[in-house]
Amino acid sequence: MLRILEKIKYIKDNYLIETIILVIIAIILINTLFVYPIVGKCDNGDFERFMRYGGLKNIHNEYKKIYDGYFHNKFLISNPNPLLFVPVYINWVSSTILLKISVFIFLVIHGFSSNLFDIRYLAFVYCVIFLIGIFLIVSFKRFNSILKIICGAFFIVFFTSTCYITYFNSFFGEAGTIIFLFLNIGTYLYLITREKPEIRHFIYFFLASCGFLTAKSQNIPLLVFMLIIYAGLFVYYKQKKIRISIIIGTLIVISICGIGYFSLSDTMNRNNLYQSVFLGVLRDSPTPERDLQEIGIDKKFMVFYGHSFYDRKGEQDPLGKEMIDDFYPNISFGKILVFYINHPDRLWEKIVDSANNAYAFSNIKKGSFIKNQYDSNKVVNGIRVYLIEKFPKLHRNIYVFIGFSILYLLISIFYFIKYKDRTTRLLVLMLLFILASGASQLVLPVLGSGHGDFGKHLFLLNLSYDIMAGIAVLWIAHIIYKCSLKYFKNIIRLK
Repeated sequence: MLRILEKIKYIKDNYLIETIILVIIAIILINTLFVYPIVGKCDNGDFERFMRYGGLKNIHNEYKKIYDGYFHNKFLISNPNPLLFVPVYINWVSSTILLKISVFIFLVIHGFSSNLFDIRYLAFVYCVIFLIGIFLIVSFKRFNSILKIICGAFFIVFFTSTCYITYFNSFFGEAGTIIFLFLNIGTYLYLITREKPEIRHFIYFFLASCGFLTAKSQNIPLLVFMLIIYAGLFVYYKQKKIRISIIIGTLIVISICGIGYFSLSDTMNRNNLYQSVFLGVLRDSPTPERDLQEIGIDKKFMVFYGHSFYDRKGEQDPLGKEMIDDFYPNISFGKILVFYINHPDRLWEKIVDSANNAYAFSNIKKGSFIKNQYDSNKVVNGIRVYLIEKFPKLHRNIYVFIGFSILYLLISIFYFIKYKDRTTRLLVLMLLFILASGASQLVLPVLGSGHGDFGKHLFLLNLSYDIMAGIAVLWIAHIIYKCSLKYFKNIIRLK
């Protein structure tokens, strides 16, 4: 009892603000994701490749019952369940590890007697990691009490919104992107503010960064920017053991990113290439036939223009023999990139399209609930969606994105040049990584899959710029606080 009281006193003295913030966030998460009527995401066809890693399958076999437009929370656990123990299979992403953990927790709690998995077990695992990441960020040692409160309030208002947390009750990769990005930032802040960090602190960060980079195949190209952070750590931490651990960690992350990339199935790769051409390069093109030939594809394949990759019932089958023999071997993302470099006006059109399609969030609707459980009076956080709908020109304006990005970049560079201490410079590297993660999404999704499921592929753009908005708010609050402090000190001196 005495130990418990001592721990409570320690938390009260050192982490009172953080605890209050986490309790508020936990209440919102529990109410939204765990208390009936619960809210989540319905399957759009992407769930199956993720579910297989937990040995899960849909309760129904009929197409209409699987894709009925409603959120499903129960899934069958296969028996036997060999994939539960297979670490890597096709279309591997880091969140599949969390799925395996959640399925195992479910089986243990139910004494291995139930085969009806509840998706809320996965949401629970996501929520735990989400809260750990938030705690590490809010408890950043350079935050005073005011900044901690502002940071926590921003998390509550923006990141407990249904447009983000409902992904936790789903098998979409966006959930992993959210939790691992916050954990990545949190473990990094925890690392760089320690006077004498230990090797385990570097391990925490490398695990979190690897989790983020492999949460979706779309995140893997960001390894290029993450390597700059790894290099920064190597430069500023000169102890031999730590440098060896940084090198080993970097090589492991590169290897795991490679595993994630090469695990992509042929169908997935072909789907992305198909959409990059027919829903990207050729979309709104004044000269589609000429563009097709410029990227090295015979104009006979123009018959697929306006034809969905998933529509395989007609004569034009995107996975037909002619396509596999003559189309896919002759196209690559490198050729598509060269095309846009040679046509900067077309690239600019795609960047503007990305901005125009950003923040494709919506309020919860009937499909966000289990069938026949829709409740219009369900209390959830919809503030973020309200702001997007209230100010659409602010959220979907390429010039706002560019202007904000330039200011953010210039201020970050200013701090990097002015302050030469290790913590500040390493902090700036992470701030620039967040900028690179967001700004790159104005280009990468359209290169990688054209306008196929465009709004969803811009998710990291939305998340990154929301994080940068929070950073901007904290920076402004910090400047106001410093100026106020200086002002009152001058008044006291005059008196």
